[in-house]
Amino acid sequence: MAIYQYYLEVLPKQGVEKKHDSIPTKIAVSTASGYFESDAKIYWEEVAIEATAIVSKVDALIKRANWGDNKTSFHWKAYSDKTDNDADLYLAEDSLLISEFSFRADLREEGCNFLKNMIRLGQENDYLFMDRKGNLMPPDFQEIKNSIQASNAYHFLKNPLAFLESLEEQA
Repeated sequence: MAIYQYYLEVLPKQGVEKKHDSIPTKIAVSTASGYFESDAKIYWEEVAIEATAIVSKVDALIKRANWGDNKTSFHWKAYSDKTDNDADLYLAEDSLLISEFSFRADLREEGCNFLKNMIRLGQENDYLFMDRKGNLMPPDFQEIKNSIQASNAYHFLKNPLAFLESLEEQA
């Protein structure tokens, strides 16, 4: 993941509500393995959603990557010297229902069109978004903007040298 990409996990609002009887503000996440890990699958299992409709909608927003697609995974990628946006959707092998869905929006993109389109997709499908800290957010640009402004990606783009120096201080 490039430092200028902002990661969001997509979760079905209905599945989160079913599992918790409400919408928590935060869900536990881990990076102990060196990778971002969450319990996103449990929320998708609660609602059993087929992928066909959402795959078509994401296809309309971003081109498919030329690698990795198979019967249980779909990957999208838009890469140029000015943007690097991508999305991934995984299906449970036994049921072929959605088990994970995430995307990374390039904060350098003029107008953040990909991010705005994914937020719109979230509104249309009653999704929630979760950032790398486990914060849950509705598909609302202002709320997501607050999360972006607290992210490493934003701090790097705002002042790369200060960001790198802050990493050095933490070491």
